Amino acid sequence: MADITFSNENMQYINMASRITRTEILDCMITEDKLIFIVQKGQLGLAIGVKAKNLEKLRNLFKKNIKFVEYDPDKEKFIYNLCKPYRVNKIELEGEDDSVIAKIEVNVSDKSKLIGKDGRNIDAIRQLARRHHSIKDVQVK
Repeated sequence: MADITFSNENMQYINMASRITRTEILDCMITEDKLIFIVQKGQLGLAIGVKAKNLEKLRNLFKKNIKFVEYDPDKEKFIYNLCKPYRVNKIELEGEDDSVIAKIEVNVSDKSKLIGKDGRNIDAIRQLARRHHSIKDVQVK
């Protein structure tokens, strides 16, 4: 994982979310309409909470949509986690070291949703993949 520098705003979100969820949050990405938290592997259920109580608390507190993504040291699994809840058929990693390109194959019905309005979702996936696994690019087939 690359060194990640957090702004004060990011640190505040991470600290508050960690306190509420009682999980180890590795990263926080702030987008226009949502906050994406990367949680330690195995802590996704704990982060969401029973009957999604933690998710709802954070949504009300921050007045934004909240998404939790489980970190995985395996590049493919991490990208798969970033793409949830959309169905990914296949992920191919091409290249080596810092020039890895991930090609995601999804159902036709999920393709536009995965990309998102004005490419927001795929941009967030690209940034998080780059920050945590030095993946150069993520492309949707």
